[in-house]
Amino acid sequence: MRSRVFSGTSRLAVMGLVAGLLGPTALRAHEQATQHHESSPDDVFKVVPVAGGVHVLFGRGGNVGFLVGSDAVVVVDAQFKDLGPGIIRQIQKVTDKPIRYLINTHHHGDHVGGNDSFRPISLIIAHDNVRKRMLADPQDVIREAPARIEEAQKAGNEATVQRLTQMLEAARSVKVEEIPAPVLTFDSEFRIHLGGETIQVWHTPPAHTDGDVVVYFEKANVVHMGDLLFNRMVPYIDARAGGSAKGYLEALDKVLARVPADVKVIAGHGELTDVSGIKTFRQYIADILEAARTAKAAGKSKEAFLAEVDLPAYKGYDGYEQRFKLNCGIAWDDLK
Repeated sequence: MRSRVFSGTSRLAVMGLVAGLLGPTALRAHEQATQHHESSPDDVFKVVPVAGGVHVLFGRGGNVGFLVGSDAVVVVDAQFKDLGPGIIRQIQKVTDKPIRYLINTHHHGDHVGGNDSFRPISLIIAHDNVRKRMLADPQDVIREAPARIEEAQKAGNEATVQRLTQMLEAARSVKVEEIPAPVLTFDSEFRIHLGGETIQVWHTPPAHTDGDVVVYFEKANVVHMGDLLFNRMVPYIDARAGGSAKGYLEALDKVLARVPADVKVIAGHGELTDVSGIKTFRQYIADILEAARTAKAAGKSKEAFLAEVDLPAYKGYDGYEQRFKLNCGIAWDDLK
């Protein structure tokens, strides 16, 4: 699996700004340092043509999509801060056309971290909530980190103390005006007309976060799902940022109703797929909601439900051990 996903074990661990924009001082310090010593900066990338000038770039973080249009390039997502320059180099290997637009599918750092590299050359676009959350992230960390550090100290977890302390220091160093947040935002949907291609971008019901968008390239018949789709992976549902299991189901149903049956699908994490991949992921969401619903109907407590819930059909999915019961807990809370 080329696309890696953050653990999702805490709010602070997935802070879009500090974990992604501030690079190896935060969430993935060890992982990034190891990879950078083992390979050249561009070895992490693989670019695959999809259709009609649309390509997918696999790297470290959320999958990047880009369209080479008649006179410009549109990019979807930007992975981590340290990868931004490499993403641009990879695109420039495909075309010498200017990179005029960058669309962020949501605010997490493995999708917006590279914005800083694109800011001098591209118009950065996202849903209203993406800008709000990116600008608020440093203060969120500053507010929440001290209590989390204290908890980790009491538990004797020095690794977590060190990680959170680094994140807190990084957050305190951030100047709001330096955050590469989107400069053009929207509340529902819009279109970019580029040569013969029309790019539809629309906001969905809150699912992974409250800023999720889908990007559909009409002529190419390719859709970039952002983190509305983890292909054969257990997702992270960021409930603290407005995400929900019920919202995921509603969002996926709206996408399935809108895109053609033969559409090619770029997932936020995982390999290229098609409508069947969306439907398979939808079934996972439906199954965790049904498991929670059944447990509630039987009069079980949330604690009892989480202690025993298990869906063997998904045990082979990446992230099952780390995120499955977190997903189930959110599904339970959604059914109140």
